[in-house]
Amino acid sequence: MRKSKITFEPATKAHVREFYGDRYFKSFRGHVAVRDGKVIGIAGLGFEKGYMLLFSSIKDEMRPFKKYIVKAVRVLGQMVNDVKYPITAVADRREALSEKLLTGIGFIFTGLLTDDGDKVFRREP
Repeated sequence: MRKSKITFEPATKAHVREFYGDRYFKSFRGHVAVRDGKVIGIAGLGFEKGYMLLFSSIKDEMRPFKKYIVKAVRVLGQMVNDVKYPITAVADRREALSEKLLTGIGFIFTGLLTDDGDKVFRREP
């Protein structure tokens, strides 16, 4: 049996609702990863308390698809490069490659940690 292809689409409110459920989520601009009609990853840029934030999250279903994860990072990298505003991101310590991915698209560790102990990164235009 052949593995299904993953596609990337601009995120809509319906995608956000499918991925996160009915939990409130602030507005953002981003993309989703879709496999067999189901959202299995989401990422984008949004504003929170005066800061532009980069975020991403994937479901376990996407983890085996390394090639598509690399493509998603390229899409995020292009979004980041198109923005002429400082961007903040948090490297989730539960995600083994999050720091490497952030530094790969131009983010620098600020020396700050979140209350949960995750590292805070920043990218200047």
